[in-house]
Amino acid sequence: MGSKGYNDPLITARRLLNLDRVEKWFARAFTKELRPAAVAVTINSPGGSAAQAELIYTLIRRLSKQTGIPVFTFAEDVAASGGYWLMCAGDKAYALDASLVGSIGVISATFGAVETAHRLGLERRIYTAGEAKVQLDPFLNVTPEQEARLKDLMDDLHASFKDRVREARGDRLAAGRDDELFSGRAWTGRQALKLGLLDGLGEMRGVMQHEYGDKARFLLCSETPQPRFTDLFGLGSLLRSSGAGGSSAAAAEGWGSGGSSNQGLLERLTVGAAGEEAYYAAARSAIEAAMDEAEQRALWARFKVS
Repeated sequence: MGSKGYNDPLITARRLLNLDRVEKWFARAFTKELRPAAVAVTINSPGGSAAQAELIYTLIRRLSKQTGIPVFTFAEDVAASGGYWLMCAGDKAYALDASLVGSIGVISATFGAVETAHRLGLERRIYTAGEAKVQLDPFLNVTPEQEARLKDLMDDLHASFKDRVREARGDRLAAGRDDELFSGRAWTGRQALKLGLLDGLGEMRGVMQHEYGDKARFLLCSETPQPRFTDLFGLGSLLRSSGAGGSSAAAAEGWGSGGSSNQGLLERLTVGAAGEEAYYAAARSAIEAAMDEAEQRALWARFKVS
């Protein structure tokens, strides 16, 4: 899940999940014209921005309340941290036996290069108005006050996360095990079910057909994943009309799907007189996509099981 989004149609290479990317698909899934019996949301995310997770969670719950359409959430490989935040948007939540679920905690990862800068003869110069403006600069020594301020922020975000889980899961959570539940640990689907973080085990189609009958029809309301070599650098969606996503929505019985008719960026640059600004936007998007790719890989690495 990502923390940034752009309304500029040229900036399409962002891989991390955010409200901008999924809002239209959820609007489609919940549309009254489709008259869906339910909306199923599949989630495969190791986390990301708490704010974006809350924005998407709020969108799903608001649409469900407005339409009276129930929501089922399904974990695939991983639904951890911000991914589990989204799982809580379901009236019922499911995962596979081997899914990794939970990680109800907050993490802030950075690095320190003070000694490296010193060896290279580099002197860091920062000028601010406001004593707390510089926080955890990798080229400056960390002070106890800075660490305390960061811990305060993280504790408050953790409290918000715990409140959301308690609100969503209620008395389904295992009693008397808060220290374990909110420790930041991730569990397999079977373990998470015993802790009350899930309502059952199973994959989306099987569960939905069990709920609504074998004749239930499924129509995708999401971007269609099209992995290519360019995705290695997070540039897949830059070069084609649609990109990979970390979440998808569908509706059961009488359901409908949304499609994307957007042109790929390179096609748009070739056909239209986009000029230098478009090429600058493309370069900026490529750089940001590469940074997102690195962040995404780091997040996934936390839940890699060999």
